Amino acid sequence: MQAGSGAVRAARRLVVAVVAVLALAGCSGLGQAGAAADVGAVQISTETLADDVAAVQEQRGVTAGTADTALTLSVLQRLIITELVDQATSAQGVTVTQGQIDAAKAQLEAQFGGPDALVAAYLDADVPVSGILRQVELSLQVQQLGATLVPDADPTGQQQAVLQYVTGFGIQEGIAVSPRFGTWDAGALRIGPLPSDLSTAVEVADPLAELIPAP
Repeated sequence: MQAGSGAVRAARRLVVAVVAVLALAGCSGLGQAGAAADVGAVQISTETLADDVAAVQEQRGVTAGTADTALTLSVLQRLIITELVDQATSAQGVTVTQGQIDAAKAQLEAQFGGPDALVAAYLDADVPVSGILRQVELSLQVQQLGATLVPDADPTGQQQAVLQYVTGFGIQEGIAVSPRFGTWDAGALRIGPLPSDLSTAVEVADPLAELIPAP
């Protein structure tokens, strides 16, 4: 990752764009009863989802386990995107080293004004401390995937290539979300209406827009 707000915003836009894949790739059924979602053969368990939600709440000073549907949907969407991009980049032989991740995180900390400021920025984006390194890795994966797919293209061209590839990959592998969490709305880039037996539908407007925070 290159230093500078432009690079960070570009990476953020790439991740946001990938959200569209999910609605196109939805399929019925879940592998196991304890699944919040399945991304290809990989299950995102309800336990993993609950742990991430509780971590965000604790770090915000909120009692863990407090009902927060919007937060739950935001975290689930992030977990799905992260897994999808990981599988797509692996299929292309794209790898990111721990050294690259550490260097990129250090650059972000300098850009934001220190580790605490970076933690706060990610927490605002519903990412707990334990998830920051994984999101830094995600941004690097997206950038390197674009460079692998179309090495001679400009950043815009690489962004389009990533979106096209990941879209096709998601459709091929299949993504299933438990109906208890709602449906995917491709046009609005958000988790759409919840099941009709719930009295209030909760909309999450572009919850990944700040996944890679911009200062």
